[in-house]
Amino acid sequence: MTGDLDLIKGQLQERIGELCQRLLPHGKEESGLWVSHNPLGDDARKNPAFKVRMRGGVVGAWRDWRNGHKGDVLNLIAYCERTDTKGGLTWARDFLGLQAMSRADREAMRRVEREKAERRAVDDEKRRANKLIAADRLFSCRGPQSRDIGPCAVPEGTLSLDLARPLSLDMHAMAYFAARAVPLPDVVGLNARTFRLSPATEWWKGATWENDGGRRWKAQAGPFYPAIHSAMRNAMGIVTCCHITFLDPARPAKAPVTPAKLMFGEALGAVIEISTGPSLVPYWMADREGLAPAPLVIAEGIETALSFAVAIPEARVWAGGSLAGVGAAPIGLDCVDWVLFARDNNAGNAQAQKQFSAALEKLEASGKRIVVEASHVGDDFNDLAQGDE
Repeated sequence: MTGDLDLIKGQLQERIGELCQRLLPHGKEESGLWVSHNPLGDDARKNPAFKVRMRGGVVGAWRDWRNGHKGDVLNLIAYCERTDTKGGLTWARDFLGLQAMSRADREAMRRVEREKAERRAVDDEKRRANKLIAADRLFSCRGPQSRDIGPCAVPEGTLSLDLARPLSLDMHAMAYFAARAVPLPDVVGLNARTFRLSPATEWWKGATWENDGGRRWKAQAGPFYPAIHSAMRNAMGIVTCCHITFLDPARPAKAPVTPAKLMFGEALGAVIEISTGPSLVPYWMADREGLAPAPLVIAEGIETALSFAVAIPEARVWAGGSLAGVGAAPIGLDCVDWVLFARDNNAGNAQAQKQFSAALEKLEASGKRIVVEASHVGDDFNDLAQGDE
């Protein structure tokens, strides 16, 4: 019977950690997600892209970011066990021990579950608020930090980017961008407040975690690298996410880790402002200043966006951080006239093509003119700027 569907879903969400251990035993928890390789696919040699929400948002919601499959906690069981919805419900009842329960026991459990659901909603809102605060602190932290900020340690804090300052950290960051054929001094209207530099930020994907008595703790920190912290701001200019590019300590290149770029916070609805254009006024203040609308260039990555900031000085330029981020960008502001979407090629990547179509549809829903351009060389326009063939 399906009259206990709400009870089953609630109990599965309550025991999501145990459920993930059972269905995806080779995965691990990372920043509120259970991250694993696809249990049915042949992707063991690739970065794990099968992710299940453990806290915050809809617990048990899952998605394979490589093939696009997704669903709720019940679909998760059906998918991993290679069965249908009916089979998934049977498996779930057995897992939860509901088969042998009396009706009275189920009703008592349902009442308890409703109370827990209400507490989860309150806890989720607190957790979200704390995550937003941590994301802002991760970007703007100044001076020595004795405790982790969000997911990682930044022991020396961060400092502002200064193109005229001869500090080795400024020079290293500028050399990195110059090696990508986007020298920062050539960007008209560069919003230097977008970037902060860290001599040592923990690459938290490399941390080792252990569980003891229900408490999860970091047994060993991940490796530390110099890093560029970039602010992702919403329509009001509030930092809701910190984008971090980890740098090689000796060469003007990304750090030797995969992925070398990570984000922490709430990225959707926020963008990295690369350039204000000749107005020199950030987008969240442009309407207040009564500025005339200007063209906007938006791309996924920072380097691609910088390539356009160099080439089209009269435009505002943003980076969305991802295709989903581009689609959720706040382009409805009055300061945006029309939009050039500088897309990556992603040749042969069917899932990326679907994500591009979804992002484009959201941009077009704004009612503004959207023009799409893709580089004829390499994967993106930064490859073109570097002369990659």
